Amino acid sequence: MNSLDALFARCLLGIYWWMGLLPLPPVSQLLWLLLALVIRLSWVSYFMWMLWNGICYMLVDRSMSVSYLTGSVLFIGYSLLGLLVQAQTLFKQRSYVRLEDYRIQLELQMSRLSSSHYGHKSGSLLFLLGTHLASDIIKSWANSKYSISPVHTVSLMQKWQLRFHFIQLMRLIMELNQRAIQLRHSLLRLAAGNDLWLPYSLSDFKHLQTLRLSYERIYECHELFNDCYGWSMLCLQLLCSFEFVANAYWFITEAYDSQRLYMFIYNGNTCFTIGTLVTALFWYGDASANNSRQIGCLIPKLVKPMGSKRYNDLVSEFLLQTLHQRFVVTAKDFFSLNLHLLSSMFGAVVTYLVILIQFMFAEKSAQAAARPK
Repeated sequence: MNSLDALFARCLLGIYWWMGLLPLPPVSQLLWLLLALVIRLSWVSYFMWMLWNGICYMLVDRSMSVSYLTGSVLFIGYSLLGLLVQAQTLFKQRSYVRLEDYRIQLELQMSRLSSSHYGHKSGSLLFLLGTHLASDIIKSWANSKYSISPVHTVSLMQKWQLRFHFIQLMRLIMELNQRAIQLRHSLLRLAAGNDLWLPYSLSDFKHLQTLRLSYERIYECHELFNDCYGWSMLCLQLLCSFEFVANAYWFITEAYDSQRLYMFIYNGNTCFTIGTLVTALFWYGDASANNSRQIGCLIPKLVKPMGSKRYNDLVSEFLLQTLHQRFVVTAKDFFSLNLHLLSSMFGAVVTYLVILIQFMFAEKSAQAAARPK
């Protein structure tokens, strides 16, 4: 890890801590524990206040249009999601600790390999954060010119907390993917030097055993990751899909009705930020499954017909392990994050938009027919 990655990781840990995205410190660190509790209570109070305002707005103004009703539902939904993320770090405390321990153990196991292949994660994530910051500046400018969303300013903290939660998820998946790539490269080197008709050496057996244990540790890290963040990933995908459809529909209706530039800018930027976050998360989730499949394809190349039964049994055990223990990122087993699901979601979004546009044209035709001639 170079100096930029180390600095970026430190900054992210500080941001996670101040946003309540990390578990509470142990009781032995009493001062830090009290400060973390104060920060956690501040975030909970903020989300409760937003939730109360959203509910009151819906109850008071019962004549609101469908667009405002949709926006209010999204506002309440994201407030509830913020509370869920805060509760998740409390109720999954043990899983967080185990995940951190397994990550350290995995790093120690992978350090035993002959060479390291650890890519840099900071560049792509910094670019993603930079584009989202620029998008928010443009949206704030458009909202100041034409009052599009009355809750845009007060919900910025909420939006950025969820964005950093996305970054937290992506960075962990990227780290596990890099470990899997390092493992795959070690297997490639071992397979390239494998002579089928020579007996195995003790160093080959130990090396293969280290690789098998590393694979098992990566799998356990994926399972703990799914356990820690499964509910938040599920709710994030549902709310982001709903918001993307809503803003895409508002973008299309604006093009049909008023064609106001500021509305185009605001809704278009919202679709862009949601689309990039969801696509990036699904992309890295799909890379995990691909790494697992590629590792499984390399194991049969390690068989030695002239080797001992002990070595070939280890190869068979490793092969069975890759078949039954796949690296999969799931949202509480409701769905797996991969590009196939992303393409299905895109098809569903297009279908929903076509249906909504048909209703829009039908409503316009009915209004035109009801007007007196």
